[in-house]
Amino acid sequence: MSEEVSSAEVFQKERLQEIDIAYSEQTLLEKLNAYQLKPEALFSSLKVNLNALTQTSKKKSTNTYLSQLYSELKNWPPSHDLKDFTSHINQLIFLWLNAIQDGASTQNILNLLKCFELKTKFGLSNSAKLHCFLFHIVAETTQQYQQFQLDYALNFDAITHLPNASQISTGLTDAIKNAHDDQLIGLYSIHFQIAKNNPIFSHIITMNLSKAITTILQQNISPEYQLYYSGNLQFDILVPDLKSNIQLNLLAAKLQRAFEQMIFLGQQSVLVTPFIGCAFNKKSAQKELELYDCSKLALESALYKQQHLVVYTDKLKEQLSVQNELENKVLEAFASDSLTLFFQPLVNLNDSSCVGAELLLRWSEKVGHSVYPSLTVEILNKVGKGKLFTRWLINSACRYAAELMYEHKLNLYLTINLRAEDLYDVELPHMLLQALALWKLSPKNIVLEITENGMLEYNETTNSVINQLAENGFRLALDDFGTGFSSLSRLRTMPIDLIKIDQSFVRDITHSKDDFEIVKSIAMLANSLGKEVLAEGVEDKECLDLIKQLKIHKCQGYYFAKPMPFNKFITWAKLHQPPTD
Repeated sequence: MSEEVSSAEVFQKERLQEIDIAYSEQTLLEKLNAYQLKPEALFSSLKVNLNALTQTSKKKSTNTYLSQLYSELKNWPPSHDLKDFTSHINQLIFLWLNAIQDGASTQNILNLLKCFELKTKFGLSNSAKLHCFLFHIVAETTQQYQQFQLDYALNFDAITHLPNASQISTGLTDAIKNAHDDQLIGLYSIHFQIAKNNPIFSHIITMNLSKAITTILQQNISPEYQLYYSGNLQFDILVPDLKSNIQLNLLAAKLQRAFEQMIFLGQQSVLVTPFIGCAFNKKSAQKELELYDCSKLALESALYKQQHLVVYTDKLKEQLSVQNELENKVLEAFASDSLTLFFQPLVNLNDSSCVGAELLLRWSEKVGHSVYPSLTVEILNKVGKGKLFTRWLINSACRYAAELMYEHKLNLYLTINLRAEDLYDVELPHMLLQALALWKLSPKNIVLEITENGMLEYNETTNSVINQLAENGFRLALDDFGTGFSSLSRLRTMPIDLIKIDQSFVRDITHSKDDFEIVKSIAMLANSLGKEVLAEGVEDKECLDLIKQLKIHKCQGYYFAKPMPFNKFITWAKLHQPPTD
């Protein structure tokens, strides 16, 4: 049987082009004997028919390895010993396998090898036996190469050339087997999150990013650590001999620092953030799948909480169990249409009439339990249902607005809260216009609220989406104004029509001079910029009286009405219509 280098050594090369399948001297002797070829006669009488070789290679090949194979045959030495013969045969194998990988056909190789001749001292030809021997080696080595390719595809990532997730179990098994009883073994699971102000990348850039991350990781971990690529910018690092759990934190901190700088991919620059989950245990208490599962649970927690490092504990498992149960409830409610919308009236301060309502997410009573609205949306985002939720919200709002207008003759607008991710969705303007067309509405019937705290970076993508919304006639409201770090910047850069002063400033203005001055300043600023102002959280008459002094146009709060189901809102709105002349 042939002796070749291990598949792991082959696969770790930059690409499979550098194939290294080689035979030992003993193996070649056995094969020669099998074909009744005497080594002494072969080593002294083996020749290459140069005329036949020239005829075979008349057409100049663009295949570098095929050309090198031709040169190797052309310069074949007149005599050998076993060591030289083995070396030259292995060189031919290297060249023909790489030539095949670069597009040469097996027939090309066989035609060149037919140029070998072998004659006995009596002039009798043994070339046929020699050709069978060589063709057997071609068949055997190409089969080994194909098996290498299959193993590579199954066990290694073609982009990063790292072993894939299927190999982690094997690595853990070996680490546990080779460790002493009290030795700690650690496993990191790392997911790299692209900064949200980066645009959507092409597949090629994402592949190059994976390569760049691989290089940085390899530069920052010890050679004895085992690095795996699990897919989708996710990596795993196995530490076979962990000195202490403190080492986990030190390595995590080192990796965080390594990715603080931008990664440059040609003309594109990318910032990624590693989120790390890790688990460790002694060999005596170790099972490979348990350690793997624990590191993944820790990573799940890190991503959910947006923490850079989470180390697995038994308490974490309990927390994740509760979290998974909660997620299942949310998914079930969304799938079964058990989520509904409540309406909180928006009131015109001039005449206390209802001008519209803010739509607020609620769970229907038939479910028997509920989850806080912001957490519900957060969970839907996490499980990949965020865009579906936005589509449901838009269609629901338009359906209610149409019913208010056409069935109940109420000229009111409805406001909906967009997710931060919606402003990165270039399809959002089209989605809204489609819904308006379906329900025969105009953009003035729907006001889009952008939450100050949840707003992502204002970049080229969000700029384009927001400007399209404004150009199509949609009014934009900046919700929770004053609670974020960039409120004034939003007013300067975005086409905002309405400012909603956060209830945390409004609720206590009768007791807090500071809150009153803040609300007053916001109102003055908004009025000077020509923006409409709405105060949230008006809960009593004293608060309302102060609000009326500040040139605030509209308000909402429990003093007027709590959020209510649609049917009750219709009744309330009809009782609070503007006075007729």
